[in-house]
Amino acid sequence: MELDKAVQIIEAVANGTNPITGEAIPENSHFNSPEIIRALFTCTQHVKHPPPKSRKTLEERQAENLSKGLPRNAGLPWTKELKAQLADLFESGEPPLELAKKFERTTYAILLQLQNQGLVSEEEVANPQ
Repeated sequence: MELDKAVQIIEAVANGTNPITGEAIPENSHFNSPEIIRALFTCTQHVKHPPPKSRKTLEERQAENLSKGLPRNAGLPWTKELKAQLADLFESGEPPLELAKKFERTTYAILLQLQNQGLVSEEEVANPQ
């Protein structure tokens, strides 16, 4: 079912109409309870006009990662400076496992970034040593 159709159905019920037959919902129906009517209207308004997503700060995202047992910077974007620093360290012989510790990311994320920079092959990412 499409979301628009579901909203139409909920709005019909909230307005006291059976969405299938178009008839008025009986006065003694639980659908005519003020709490249910308010709940239905609240839901349809939320679907039509969702609240804006709040953006977490860098510190909040890092704390969330740590609480999940992930490295501090897991999933965070790479800046140009970090990419350059990673490439320099890798080219100077630093192994991916050590780079992962240094950048506080997963080894896979390190290898993937190195692949994106053309410094390791797809096979090396798929089969790390």
